[in-house]
Amino acid sequence: MKRIKLVMVMMLFVLTVFTGCSSEESASSNDGNESGNKKIELKYWVPFSGGDGDFMKAMVAEFNKTNPDIQVEMLNLKWEEYYTKLRTAIASKQAPDVAVAHTSKLGELVPSNMIAELDPVAENAGIKWDSFNQNILNATMFEGKHMAFPLDTHAMIMFYNKKILGDAGLLNSDGKPAIEPGAEGFVKFLKQVQQKAPADVMPFVGTSNGNVPFWMWWSLYSQMDGKLLSEDGKKAAFNNKEGKEALQFISDLVHEDKLWPKNVKNGGEIFAAGKAAVNFNGVWSTGTFEKNEGLDFGATTIPQLYDQKATWGDSHTLVLPVQKEEDPKRQEAAATFANWLAENGAMWAKAGHVPSKPEVIESPEFKELEYRSDYVQVVDDVNFMPNSEKLFPIGDILRANFDLVMNGQASVDEVMNKAEKEVNDLLAK
Repeated sequence: MKRIKLVMVMMLFVLTVFTGCSSEESASSNDGNESGNKKIELKYWVPFSGGDGDFMKAMVAEFNKTNPDIQVEMLNLKWEEYYTKLRTAIASKQAPDVAVAHTSKLGELVPSNMIAELDPVAENAGIKWDSFNQNILNATMFEGKHMAFPLDTHAMIMFYNKKILGDAGLLNSDGKPAIEPGAEGFVKFLKQVQQKAPADVMPFVGTSNGNVPFWMWWSLYSQMDGKLLSEDGKKAAFNNKEGKEALQFISDLVHEDKLWPKNVKNGGEIFAAGKAAVNFNGVWSTGTFEKNEGLDFGATTIPQLYDQKATWGDSHTLVLPVQKEEDPKRQEAAATFANWLAENGAMWAKAGHVPSKPEVIESPEFKELEYRSDYVQVVDDVNFMPNSEKLFPIGDILRANFDLVMNGQASVDEVMNKAEKEVNDLLAK
């Protein structure tokens, strides 16, 4: 009897061991399958608190629908606080997997080691760098390394009221403004508008202070091949004949020729109301203007007033913030998502931006969008500002000083001397 009990105990022990092994193997196998099939969830941050946010939200929804293995959760933050929160998140090791960054901000993010180099993950994600516009792509590279996926370029262009100019006989046979070459030709054109258009119509309009005069100055100065900083980035290089000429031209539109009214709070609103013939503004205004059913307008690149075609512009790019622990699979998924956004840039172009990939610009989806093809060449005209850790405070200095000229409080010479000193003091810190 004891032998029978002993045999039964031994059989129970063996059965338990094998059952346990089988369970462990089964559990290990299931974990492997779950890990292999589990979708990757990405955190994505954007600063599109304006109308752009709705277009990006729709793109993310479309990506999630067509890419079940990668799911993206978008967080839309206010522009004013976006970069502060992004830097804080990266420093505290709680960064999103992928984030929007302006090209003009890369000069801060790259030297601070806040974003990852993309070349190690690009090949596995199927990224073809030659599929991007070279002008836009070059602005995202540091020491030969790719640091961002370009999504678009958004630049200063010229909007014009077709009805006002048509009634004044100032449109060519192709429906474009009849502007003679050079700075003098542009001023002559605006004076003709002033003479022939109704008295309540402004020949030229733009917001008088802040970004618009600064962007106009950089556009015209770039047409004379002007440089913002010295080659080593340690000195201001804009206080020269060309820099002064560009600013004087803008000042004369307001004070000398009386073609641009002073103290304009929102030039876009005045143009949208049909009370201005010409408006220099960003491409993103296209989406706003086309919502005004009574506004018969056109869009084109800003005129070449000096030696070469050039304009102010920036780009939205996608970057991979540095993580607490690097995960190549997540980085690859983030790169795949970023490239998908660029390849589907026709959706993003609804906001007015110009896609970063030439193949998108040639697509039927893009060409079906009104106005965009009329200014699409701006992708090659944009002169990106130099990569500098202090680019934004430099811009603040120039905007504040240019406002003094626009408000009639100081001369061009006084302002350029003052701005040069302030920028050099900043760069010396």
